[in-house]
Amino acid sequence: MVRQFILRCFLLGLPTLGMLVIYCLPQARYFPAPRTTDNLSVNEKIAFAKDHFTKGVDLLAMGSSMTLNNLNSAEVMAHFGQVRYLNAGAWGTGASELEVLGPPLVERFAPRMVIVSTNLMDFAEQANILAGDSMALVRAVHEPALFGYLRHWNAPYYLREMETNRIRFKDVGNYEYLGYDEHGGATLSVPPERISQPRFDLAPPTADELAPERYEAFTRFAQYLSDRSIQMVVFESAFRDGVRTAGSDALQEAHVAQLRSIIEPLGGVLIDANQRHWDDSLFVDSSHFGPEGSKEYTAYCLAQLRVAR
Repeated sequence: MVRQFILRCFLLGLPTLGMLVIYCLPQARYFPAPRTTDNLSVNEKIAFAKDHFTKGVDLLAMGSSMTLNNLNSAEVMAHFGQVRYLNAGAWGTGASELEVLGPPLVERFAPRMVIVSTNLMDFAEQANILAGDSMALVRAVHEPALFGYLRHWNAPYYLREMETNRIRFKDVGNYEYLGYDEHGGATLSVPPERISQPRFDLAPPTADELAPERYEAFTRFAQYLSDRSIQMVVFESAFRDGVRTAGSDALQEAHVAQLRSIIEPLGGVLIDANQRHWDDSLFVDSSHFGPEGSKEYTAYCLAQLRVAR
């Protein structure tokens, strides 16, 4: 009786399952990565990294959208030559999230150098969006995707995000663009008429918005890399000239000095792009570069890195 009941349930469910398969197959390339965390950008980047860098990397870039969007892959490759380079940047992975996401990626991909492109916003007070996900991330970077789907199955989520991913993966003018290049970078190219004015006018954080615990987490991650003889290179990304003030520049200098005091005793290097001015036309909002801006920013930092080293 039980066997017959199970068989009947299966047969009754077949039409629904068939319709789902027919619906999903043409859009398979947009199907979301396993929902390892609540951050879709992190989930997609882990899936991309596992698929494209099975033998590890020489150079690993990590961080928030300051890494994902602002680091130009072509400039990185032109500087370092034929290295295995992965841009593992993802939205929202600021200073505190680095401490959670960084170790699993470092253990899995074994880089010789880690670049973190960052800015003041990564140190602003906010909840750690990856808090509590450390074991899930460790599993995610090692186990097959199938196990990830079984652990984190949520059909409405996958169907909903599959539709949205059609835009994220194809529309380079969307601020959530995830159409990665071969190294995992995703430079924004938002047309002038689609630039969000509130985003474009967003001012740098003020001193009272910065969180000491984020500097502490950054320190622990820097120490983690040093303990494994992995060089840490930090690029302090710039804000557009139109939102910079004497006060924000002074805070920027104090912030950079604090970061230097953390990483330089550990053998790390910091390059501050705010040492020069950046025209508003190079940006798609107050701190995210467009295509020409990302090239100029990355080339500037790498040129300074050559001098610093």
